[in-house]
Amino acid sequence: MKTIEIVHVLLAAVVSAFVVQFRNLSPETFALAFLFFIVIFIFSIGAKKIMANFLQSDIETKIWHFQRWGWYERSYLKTPLPIGLLLPFFLIILTLGRVPWLATTQTEVIASKARVAKMRGIYRYSEMTDGDIAWITAAGTFACFFLAIIAYLVNLPDLSRYAVLFAAFNMIPLGNLDGTKIFFGSIILWFVLAAISLLGIGYVFMLV
Repeated sequence: MKTIEIVHVLLAAVVSAFVVQFRNLSPETFALAFLFFIVIFIFSIGAKKIMANFLQSDIETKIWHFQRWGWYERSYLKTPLPIGLLLPFFLIILTLGRVPWLATTQTEVIASKARVAKMRGIYRYSEMTDGDIAWITAAGTFACFFLAIIAYLVNLPDLSRYAVLFAAFNMIPLGNLDGTKIFFGSIILWFVLAAISLLGIGYVFMLV
């Protein structure tokens, strides 16, 4: 990972830890939640990178940002708004801890040099297809569910709960979140993951 990616992941983990521990915030609970979210990001990003490598591409993880606000070419903010940091922070405060928004990052998929080099061979295109991008981002969601199961089995219910909520929030087809990429790349895959997310959320409510 690039240095800027690591910085973005650390910022996202800080905000996520603050959000989930808002009602019970202390140095100890915050530190543990922060550690858990670092583990979640490692699993999620690692799975995406493995899938991206299989499809001859790479990914870049950054804070979810908002820039375009209209249909016209001029409808862009000069500086991207880091909504992945602002929305969770203000939402948890305005709702007094009732809405812990955990979608903080977005994934950019880039074709590798090897894929581009094949333009003259068997591949006639170098850009990633929507289907490719869907499977790459979905790998991160599957990894979170796998982590949730492992955490439950080793008696780490908080890590299990955070992993499920993180995956579920990122399945929302909004902006540049993974859910949008999966939804437009493979609607069937999105419905399957959405159904698993709903089951996972039901499990989370059982733990509360």
